[in-house]
Amino acid sequence: LKTLRLSSHNAEWGPARALELYPDSLNGLKQLTELDMSDNNLRALPAGFLCPVGNLQALNLTHNRIRTAEQLGFADMNCSGGSELQLLDASHNELRSITESWGISRLRRLQHLNLQHNNISELSGEALAGLASLRIVNLSNNHLETLPEGLFAGSKELREIHLQHNELYELPKGLFHRLEQLLVVDLSGNQLTSNHVDNTTFAGLIRLIVLNLAHNALTWIDYRTFKELYFLQILNLRNNSIGHIEDNAFLPLYNLHTLNLAENRLHTLDDKLFNGLYVLSKLTLNNNLISVVEQAVFKNCSDLKELDLSSNQLNEVPRALQDLAMLRTLDLGENQIRTFDNQSFKNLHQLTGLRLIDNQIGNITVGMFQDLPRLSVLNLAKNRIQSIERGSFDKNFELEAIRLDRNFLSDINGVFATLVSLLWLNLSENHLVWFDYAFIPSNLKWLDIHGNYIEALGNYYKLQEEIRVKTLDASHNRITEIGPMSIPNTIELLFINNNLIGNVQPNAFVDKANLARVDLYANQLSKLQLQQLRV
Repeated sequence: LKTLRLSSHNAEWGPARALELYPDSLNGLKQLTELDMSDNNLRALPAGFLCPVGNLQALNLTHNRIRTAEQLGFADMNCSGGSELQLLDASHNELRSITESWGISRLRRLQHLNLQHNNISELSGEALAGLASLRIVNLSNNHLETLPEGLFAGSKELREIHLQHNELYELPKGLFHRLEQLLVVDLSGNQLTSNHVDNTTFAGLIRLIVLNLAHNALTWIDYRTFKELYFLQILNLRNNSIGHIEDNAFLPLYNLHTLNLAENRLHTLDDKLFNGLYVLSKLTLNNNLISVVEQAVFKNCSDLKELDLSSNQLNEVPRALQDLAMLRTLDLGENQIRTFDNQSFKNLHQLTGLRLIDNQIGNITVGMFQDLPRLSVLNLAKNRIQSIERGSFDKNFELEAIRLDRNFLSDINGVFATLVSLLWLNLSENHLVWFDYAFIPSNLKWLDIHGNYIEALGNYYKLQEEIRVKTLDASHNRITEIGPMSIPNTIELLFINNNLIGNVQPNAFVDKANLARVDLYANQLSKLQLQQLRV
């Protein structure tokens, strides 16, 4: 026997029910390499329980009720049991403290130690002593406020340290000293301030790839904080209170491709802020207080592909964007942008997604989007748009989805009909009175025009073969009648509820072979005959 899994789910039968173990329960299992004892409501492993399984490599004790580290079965062992162990998972227990006497120092081959989701508030400086092969340690989701000096000093092979979601307010000097193999450090969800994250905190971590400091209490970033993190690729500083970043703070990070600064207190993006970030691909700056973007701020970030500036205080499209020729997605939603001109998106020839929702944009005119030939998704919802000039989208041959809901449009004749790639169009909650299927492109599949003042689903040219709409929401309008030409033959889902429909013409739904649902409630129908419902 090499693998033994035993999960009794005793806790589901009652809080007092626990699997009974005896010191000789595993006698004879000399070849056992993997033992899973999760979810048994265990309080402890008896002394000597692991002695018969000298070749054990993985031990899973998750989702039990073990309260002290000494009850994990390694303290006071007088045998070689556990000497081959490489993975110990004691997560989701009730451990409160880890002392130097829990016996784990004998596990010279241990590589993975999982202690997350416990109640650990105390950690001895010798808790990890002897674990020279340790690669990954997970202490996340506990109640640690501080860490002892030298905690990782004996584990030079560490690759990942997970300390997220604790209550850490400080880090001892030299905590990560000489951990030159370290690749991942996660300190998110703690209470660390800028006074305790300084130029010595991450010194020497020359191979670090991922650093997560999100959801802490940092207020500024010193230019020396990341001075030796030459191979860092992902830096997460989201949800702090950062109001100031010194010039050239990111200069050493010439391999960084993802930087998250969202939900902070930045007011200005100055020219030297992103110096050195030559391969940066994704930059997230939403939910700050940004009102000033200096023109040269992105001059060294020419490889940027995703930029999120939403939920700030911008009143215009920053000219600095013209340096981002490789940009694919741009989010400027939830700002105070009132207008933009023919030069606003200059050089953004690779942009495919543009989000401008919830601004104060007025009318759309020809030329505004002329520099965006690759644009496929455009979100202009929740603005103040009253009119769109014909030809405004003539240069956007690849547009597939447009949101214009919650504006003040009253006429769309000639605006969208030529957009051959358009599949998805939302015009809901505008001021449309007149609608005709000649207004929409032939390949459109999804159309939402609910919440307008439309009185009829017009089809002046009696188009059917040319219409491919599958989902149509025309609810909450003023439609009075439905006939065969009011509904495309390709329709699958039709919502015409909350109108003024008093008449459904005979055969109105005939030839709609794919029709799956029609909502007609909240209208003014007084009678219906079966022939009116024929499909």
